[in-house]
Amino acid sequence: MRLEHRQLRAFLLIAELGSVGRAAKELHLTQPALSRLIREFERSCGVVLFERYPLGMRLTEAGQSLVPFARSILHDIARAEETLGVLSGAGKGVVRVGAIAGVARQILPNAVKSLLDRNLDIQVYLLEGSGGELASALADGSIDIAIAHDDLADEEVSKVRGTRYFDCCSVVCSTEHPLAKKAQCSLDDVLGAQWVLSRPEATPRKLLQELVHKAGRTMPSATVETTSPSAVAAFVRRTHLLGWLPRSLYADEEEAGQICALDVPQLALLRQYFIYRRRRGVLSPAAAAFLNDFKMVAEE
Repeated sequence: MRLEHRQLRAFLLIAELGSVGRAAKELHLTQPALSRLIREFERSCGVVLFERYPLGMRLTEAGQSLVPFARSILHDIARAEETLGVLSGAGKGVVRVGAIAGVARQILPNAVKSLLDRNLDIQVYLLEGSGGELASALADGSIDIAIAHDDLADEEVSKVRGTRYFDCCSVVCSTEHPLAKKAQCSLDDVLGAQWVLSRPEATPRKLLQELVHKAGRTMPSATVETTSPSAVAAFVRRTHLLGWLPRSLYADEEEAGQICALDVPQLALLRQYFIYRRRRGVLSPAAAAFLNDFKMVAEE
């Protein structure tokens, strides 16, 4: 059995779109030509990869088993082509990084600066997202590296190493807020105030809820709910709403004297970042160089 690039690409596109017609348009092929290509691929594999229906195609168990390998093979081919292009002088080293908001805002710029200071000719593509989004992007090859707090639960993802970078999550407020003048705040002080919170399904909201429940108290209601961690910092800075954020997301505002952390020991949490990569395949030289620089910057 031989797995060919063209067949694998067609197989994955049909699997994603669920339709030969739509996949044929993407590949600039006729439907009959693409159908023949997939039938030849199935004969080569010795198994049926799709169940055919009048309105589309659905993966069989064998097809589902092939998907992660197909993605891995195509991912490695693309990275190999990029690396050879760099070595021949016909392209730039490309690094595709996924990160949670705090890392994207506070640490990644310094890691990229370190690469640029060494005159490395690179392009960096950044995906900011939640742990679940980053795990999916790693698994399908959209990114090479992910940096997140969460334990990314995906069989296609493995932890590279823990860094020495920790981030402290705290209750924060504007420096103009009345509570900012208190040396230490009680739970009554903060839980009785108005809040801007991430959505209930978001990890920061769940972590805060665990701390509040551990203290035997009830979560405050949200005056403002948002899907954006950066928006939490913006609302805190411009209003008298309290928020709960990792320091990496308000460090610039803290330095500018706009936001401060409140001393509420029961609601403080120290979290560590972890670096993840795809379990299969190899990192490009550019991605490996980025990993080394990120580790140095994070430890500083």
